[in-house]
Amino acid sequence: MKFLKKILLVDYEPGVTALVRKALESTGKYVIKEENDSRRAVNAARWFQPDLILFDVLMSRPDGTAVARELQADASFKDTPVVFLSVNTAPEGGVVSGGILSGYSFFANPVRIDDFVRCVAELLSPSTSKPKIGASAKTSAA
Repeated sequence: MKFLKKILLVDYEPGVTALVRKALESTGKYVIKEENDSRRAVNAARWFQPDLILFDVLMSRPDGTAVARELQADASFKDTPVVFLSVNTAPEGGVVSGGILSGYSFFANPVRIDDFVRCVAELLSPSTSKPKIGASAKTSAA
């Protein structure tokens, strides 16, 4: 029996969550819980128990960073990777660069959505070390 990895996707814009959800679910490896209000993200995470949490970097009231810190303080999420993302729907694409900055994994903008999906697969791979809360990724629909 194959168990799907659970991903909590927190973004205030339903169009963005639909784009990311469709891309991730099309792999057949993930079940996605969408939350469009950062104030409900902590309760959603406690209920859903995700393997990965994706936050919109531009969330407000409270912002994604504050919610990520709250989750980090919860012992049940200390090993759950959190990635910040911003979907760039501009058609121009661009060069993907990345690395490690202050101990956090990140992707520079823009990253193609298929590269982002591959990154998620690597993050959830049992042999991959997990980034700290605060990792950042920006995706492009190109």
